[in-house]
Amino acid sequence: MHSVSCLLLWLTAVTQAAQPARDEHEFTQLRDAYVARFRPAFLESQAAWWEASVTGTDAAFARKTAAEKALVDLHSDRAVFAQLKALKERGNIRDPQLRRELDVLYRTFLPGQADPALQKRIVELEAQVEQIFNTFRSRVGERTLTENDVREILATSADSAAVEAAWKAYMEVGARAAPVLAELVRLRNQMARELGFADFFALQLELQELDAAELFRLYEELDRLTREPFAEWKRNLDRERATRFGIPEEELRPWHFGDPFFQEVPPTADLNLDAFFRDADLTALCRAYYAGIGLPVDDILDRSDLFEKPGKCPHAFCVDLDRGGDIRVLANLKPNAYWADTLLHELGHGVYDKYIRRDVPFLLHEAAHGITTEGTALLFGALIRNEEWLARVLHADAERVARVGPALRASLRTERLMFARWAQVMLHFEKGMYADPDQDLGRLWWELKQRYQLLRPPESVSRPDYAAKVHILTHPVYYQNYMLGECFAAQVRHHIARKVLHLPDTQSTSFFGRPEAGQFLREKVFGPGNLYSWNELTKLATGEPLTARFFAEALRE
Repeated sequence: MHSVSCLLLWLTAVTQAAQPARDEHEFTQLRDAYVARFRPAFLESQAAWWEASVTGTDAAFARKTAAEKALVDLHSDRAVFAQLKALKERGNIRDPQLRRELDVLYRTFLPGQADPALQKRIVELEAQVEQIFNTFRSRVGERTLTENDVREILATSADSAAVEAAWKAYMEVGARAAPVLAELVRLRNQMARELGFADFFALQLELQELDAAELFRLYEELDRLTREPFAEWKRNLDRERATRFGIPEEELRPWHFGDPFFQEVPPTADLNLDAFFRDADLTALCRAYYAGIGLPVDDILDRSDLFEKPGKCPHAFCVDLDRGGDIRVLANLKPNAYWADTLLHELGHGVYDKYIRRDVPFLLHEAAHGITTEGTALLFGALIRNEEWLARVLHADAERVARVGPALRASLRTERLMFARWAQVMLHFEKGMYADPDQDLGRLWWELKQRYQLLRPPESVSRPDYAAKVHILTHPVYYQNYMLGECFAAQVRHHIARKVLHLPDTQSTSFFGRPEAGQFLREKVFGPGNLYSWNELTKLATGEPLTARFFAEALRE
């Protein structure tokens, strides 16, 4: 009897020991079969998206929609998802890379378990709204204005009527897009509830590995840190703007603050950054800078589409079309500070994708998270307000740079303050919109802009101005990653300055001429791709999990 019990125990132990190997083999076969189908569908989807973004044609958007529907079909396979779910629940996969691939694949398939017809309708509406933005041009009287034209008027004009007309003309895209957004929100929520989530906002946080309680705790901390310093700065700005336009402060409205959404630091009497870039070749500057830190971008720029054309997306993005090196930037460059920041920013995404290690498998050959790639891009974009960068890369006159040095540092601090307040608007608006889409969303939008940005609303708050912000329609529940990216950028900058370059001042360096900074980013941040979660990567690269402490220190400095 005793020998039988021993035999049973031995058989149980052997079976248990063999299960991880069997599960890892099962998953490897499942993954390989998936990648064989996913790779060509992904490549077609990426190529179609690029064509649609550059041309804006009906044919290109039809191709994009068809490609994305094919991905819906692929990820709607319930048998594959059931297999992934069982493997995940058994928890037998011990190899770290396989475990990460399983986690990524599970979250890829999860939204696909909703009704495929519903998912395809969402794809159609997203393509429709993207085409609206690509082809929209503002009209003021007899003039047709590009987004660059509107931005120039808002940034440079001192004519109150002119900036009001330009701002309202720009917001007309929101009126066109709002009905589509309303349908998208309804369908996205329906999809999320089919999957067992309260709403689409909750689903997206789950898919992005974000804990809602921790996210809102961080945002509350940022609100506390920035509320008073922002209010003090805004009071001074109101006085300056009222003088500029020759109106009482109480008559200031959103169109008086320099850009459509009050995201950017307006030019002031002591600092006009646009003047530094008026005659600049932005692509040459970026080539020189990135080469100077050991991350050359010539190949990326040579493939890119960088200037305005009819039907083209008026914004900017960077895309790795094949996860194999075909990396491109779409932009609409003009010689000004906005586009200098934007090109540096997008190429930050580009070098991240470019330097993911070649041995990282296709499934994980992407950035660890929006937080890490946005953080990298924000780190580089901010350099247009760095004295060393202006002197050594732009070759601006040394006396001129020294003269505006204090204003530059104040401008960088203000930019961070402004963004922290603006990010609050976006997070709370999207949360509120998906929680209660039937409320007066225009009123919610302007209540949040009053609370966090201290802006007086236009004459009517029940306007769909929120729908003029393209991210809300085409990149839903993503904007929080920019703010978390700012925290990541501050943490990485601090680590490079102190631990890699051994500098006492973490803010003054632009890293130019210091290829060891580029090497650190290449090896510790970019190289692993998506082998680790965003917080694991942050800890591995900087020695601690993501924190707002370094962002707060940068504000104080």
